[in-house]
Amino acid sequence: MKLRLTILTLLTYFVIASGAQVKVSGSVIDANTHNTVEFANIALLKNDSTFYAGASSDTLGLFAFNNIPKDNYILSATFVGYTKTYISVQVNGTDINIGTVSLATSDIMLKDVTVTANAVIQKPDRKIIIPSDAQIKASNSGVTLLRNLQLSRIIINPISNAITLPGGDAVQLRINGVEVTIAEVVALQPEDIIRIEYHDDPGMRYGGAAAVIDYITRRKESGGNLSTNLTNTPHKIGFSEDYFSAKVNHKKSEFGVNAYWHYRDLKWTRENKEIFVFPDKVLERDEKGEPTKVKENSLNIAANYSLLETDNYMFNATFRNRYEDEPNAFSNRKSTTYSSDGSAPLSILDESSIRSNTPSLDLYFQKNLKNDQLLIFNIVGTYINSKSTRLYQERREENLTTDIFSDVRGDKYSLITEGIYERKIGEGKLSTGLKHTQSYTNNTYSGNVETDISLKFAETYGYAEYQFKKNKFSYTFGLGLMRTYNSQGENSNKKYILRPNVRISYNINDNAYIRYNGLISGYSPSLSDLNNVEQEIDSLQIRRGNPNLKTVMYYVSTLNAGYNKGIFGIEFYMRHSYDHKPIMEQITFEGGKFVRSNINQKGFHRLYAETTVKLKPFKDYLTLSITPGVNRFISYGESFTHTYTSWRVRGSIVANYKQWSLSAEAYGRWNNFWAETQEIGERIHMIMAGYKADKWSLNLGILEPFSNNYSVGSRNRSTLVPTQSDVYTNKLNKIIMISFSLNLNFGRQYKAADKRLNNNDTDSGIMSGTKK
Repeated sequence: MKLRLTILTLLTYFVIASGAQVKVSGSVIDANTHNTVEFANIALLKNDSTFYAGASSDTLGLFAFNNIPKDNYILSATFVGYTKTYISVQVNGTDINIGTVSLATSDIMLKDVTVTANAVIQKPDRKIIIPSDAQIKASNSGVTLLRNLQLSRIIINPISNAITLPGGDAVQLRINGVEVTIAEVVALQPEDIIRIEYHDDPGMRYGGAAAVIDYITRRKESGGNLSTNLTNTPHKIGFSEDYFSAKVNHKKSEFGVNAYWHYRDLKWTRENKEIFVFPDKVLERDEKGEPTKVKENSLNIAANYSLLETDNYMFNATFRNRYEDEPNAFSNRKSTTYSSDGSAPLSILDESSIRSNTPSLDLYFQKNLKNDQLLIFNIVGTYINSKSTRLYQERREENLTTDIFSDVRGDKYSLITEGIYERKIGEGKLSTGLKHTQSYTNNTYSGNVETDISLKFAETYGYAEYQFKKNKFSYTFGLGLMRTYNSQGENSNKKYILRPNVRISYNINDNAYIRYNGLISGYSPSLSDLNNVEQEIDSLQIRRGNPNLKTVMYYVSTLNAGYNKGIFGIEFYMRHSYDHKPIMEQITFEGGKFVRSNINQKGFHRLYAETTVKLKPFKDYLTLSITPGVNRFISYGESFTHTYTSWRVRGSIVANYKQWSLSAEAYGRWNNFWAETQEIGERIHMIMAGYKADKWSLNLGILEPFSNNYSVGSRNRSTLVPTQSDVYTNKLNKIIMISFSLNLNFGRQYKAADKRLNNNDTDSGIMSGTKK
């Protein structure tokens, strides 16, 4: 009897207790603009200020706490750039919607709110990273902040600031949704960055990008900014990476200009070993190079005007001009070649120059409609004027035996138009888009070969994608259709490609996730490959274009998972891709010479995997990261099959204390393989220390402190012309680099902007006769 009474009492208690547990919900908005505040930190505290539960607002600013027992609480809401807000909450036994929580912007940025540890919020299609106060204080640009965050798979070249993935795939950079150049990212002030959205597995709207980094920033309503970032070296070598930016804001308008100057003047040594397998003999050539001058200049300038009315519309116009001049190209070489047939040595001179000028105009309009609908229109017109020359000579005992000269002048006109429509449907989001690219290219070849080539190219791509969430699972299903067309004279190629996409994500808990993505897509041949032109490489080889190349289909599956809690984080990433009928080089022997031409080969597999382990023993004051990875390649051609495996480890240490920073990073060679060629990547290590004041910063670094030279290379496994190439310089080791930045602000009122996309064209369509 007593046992039954005890059980009945316990059941009654649990029923009452469960009935007393309720849901507390609400939304977070900006007190000035009434815009929703995404990813705000929400905490439910007891009356003694002890922590009870935590959450974050979603993309609509909504938050909720479930199963909250009866009691009196304090709700705390905060986000970077806003003052902390407290609200008393009394839970009496029924669900409570406290309505909107208004956050007022901080009068002094990052003073009223301090983020003690960077927050990482895992979304179905991206990671949301909120930088900590220590990371922001230690950074002087958008690039250095990204370096301090040490995101998985993101590699930042300490020499050029290039942001890539392992294997060299470029990362698409955006600011408030619009694709930008590295110059615009360097011009970003860390204090203006609200968060970074890392799309490590981008959706269909990003056009096949391998990864996307999107900086979400504040926009001033008045005042402006002047900034510069200068990186140079006191050594007697030509090296500069210099940036300048200016912005002025007035009410709804913003005027901006930025410039980026890149300069190199070095000497490289190139050595080659080649074996030519003739039908009746084998000839070996051993080429010993001399230090050869390589010089390049580029100046990128952009002028921008934007008009923004929050929650209504945005218009943006950007004029860009990219000027590139390489009077002494990287492929240049002076050398002496020794042949196995006992003939006198050959003196080789190979000199190329490349110059191009690319103006473009980008017009963008975004309109927010009722019921969570969005329209975006973008049109970009580009003109590329290019010139490339090459002089190749072979001399034997002072007698000129081979003399090759080419001069190629190119003009390309392109127009890219895109429209996107998005709306919320139920608990999900629908995104649809249509993009069309049209271009016309005319190249005039003179020298040993004289001809005019005209190319027409068109590509149309439409897609629809729906994303929704159910319990702990998130699903994305998409379907796209792409039409490609190119023509040259009487030759033309047209193809339709279905591009389905599926993504499934499972959030195990607040600290762990797993995600799978699969897609089918395709890519068109480059305009330079489609040229119906034949150019001599040297006395034994010819490079020939192929106007009959077909569009390539490829299939991709990715799997990644992660766990982050406290001082420890680990992320695993694996990607398998298969290219069907890929465009690869083929070498044949015709008329006494070896002919290099691209054709559609059989297939290519690539399996890539890496694991990143990150430790933060002292919060964000010290971060250690190490990433081992492996690449496995299988290449199928009409006359070859090759396999290759490459292992690599990279690591970094970042320490920040108040205005001081110290970092060290190193990564081994990440070798690639394509067709029959193994590309030997660079190996870099660097140590840097810096100090950041309110308006300026100074960083000192040493590049390659433990090596004697900087080198890259390649190995070709062709049965007809196997080659080995090494390129190195002793001018980039133990180099001291000095980086100085200056940032002057006037006016302190901010507003967030939200331009979503941008398009550009950089392919001039010129085929080069130099060795690749």
